[in-house]
Amino acid sequence: MEQQSKQLQQLKASILTGDIAPDCNIYNLFIHTVCTAMKRSGLGRPMIAERMNDALHSPHEHIDQAKLNKWLAPSQPSHMPMHYLPALCYAVQSMEPANVLLNPLLHRAVDQRAQMLQQHAELQLEIEERANMQRYIADTLLNGDAPQ
Repeated sequence: MEQQSKQLQQLKASILTGDIAPDCNIYNLFIHTVCTAMKRSGLGRPMIAERMNDALHSPHEHIDQAKLNKWLAPSQPSHMPMHYLPALCYAVQSMEPANVLLNPLLHRAVDQRAQMLQQHAELQLEIEERANMQRYIADTLLNGDAPQ
């Protein structure tokens, strides 16, 4: 019984505060995911570099195809700085690179627009349900079928 309680507490605890470190050795999977996203985007590396530059809005930093090639070759010692990740996701039109990085922590990037669309749809359904209930009450009162 005590062991079950301890296991339940461990399940409730965040992986971020747990005693056991997650396996975050995901560099090769990250590179593979980026390359797959690049292929799916249909954009070449020069265009992806250009889109990253557009997103970075920085005159001091310039990304070109050669930098992308170095960053995405597992044999190279230099890696893409992580503060470029949002620009990369924009450039390849995918959130999968970010999700691969967050996966060991059991998290995913959240699409705020999709959440708002879902909330909007739920509110619309609630409005319709309340309008139906209001019509029912009005019909009941007008027809004299109201319970006494």
